[in-house]
Amino acid sequence: MNATMDGVARTLSAGSNWNKWWPGDTVFHFNKKTFQITAYELNGFDIRIISNRDSLQSRMNLIFLDNDSMLVDWQAQLKSSSAPFKRFSQYMKVKEIGKDINAILTSLKNFAEDPQNIYGIKVVKVIVTDSVLISTRRSFDHKPDVQEIDDMIQTLKNYIKQNGAVEKNLPMLNVMKTDNSYVAMTAIPVDRELPVTNEFAPKFMLKGGNILEAEIKGGPFTIERSFNELENYRADHKYTSPAIPFQLLVTDRAKEKDTTKWTTKLYYPVF
Repeated sequence: MNATMDGVARTLSAGSNWNKWWPGDTVFHFNKKTFQITAYELNGFDIRIISNRDSLQSRMNLIFLDNDSMLVDWQAQLKSSSAPFKRFSQYMKVKEIGKDINAILTSLKNFAEDPQNIYGIKVVKVIVTDSVLISTRRSFDHKPDVQEIDDMIQTLKNYIKQNGAVEKNLPMLNVMKTDNSYVAMTAIPVDRELPVTNEFAPKFMLKGGNILEAEIKGGPFTIERSFNELENYRADHKYTSPAIPFQLLVTDRAKEKDTTKWTTKLYYPVF
């Protein structure tokens, strides 16, 4: 399947996710059989297949092929009887189980090959267009609120006006937690490099470079969760990052109090 092995393994390791793709009406049940996970291991699962009074032990393995492709190998073995009629009955049962396994794996493939099902966000790789920024940084003994971030943005806007420069895009935000404090950095893309001061510093991005983008709606909890998934996406695809990720504040949060209406674009520079 065209999917990342780490992403699929992480999704399957949470049993509650199986009902998102399981083809039967009830999770772990299919075609009058029960599929019971008896062991979760690294990149693999032991699964007992129960049909009436018979059971068969099987093993599902996740196998890495490339950064965005993998195999799922599901095997089950049954020692056949020496009695001809019993052996034929076993053969028919195993053949049916093989069809069931194929149907279940096909459902998993269809689910896993849509990255949004694995990460919960739609991620696209785009090209950096804003290369020159002006930024400011402040430390807080608490997580900065909307008003404190907006104050930083307004000081940037005033500095840009004082220097006769032009804003080229919306404000950017990154908040990092240290041991005892939070450090917030805001930046705005501008049309030219501005002078360095004690409060303001120019920043530069590689124009034409690659950057991961995800657009989301929601407040702080949704943003934090989506950032975690964007980090998973970057790591699973083995991208290296030359710079810190950041938010692009599409919605003016100081004016929109309803966080469910916030639109934010998340960005992660990669190569």
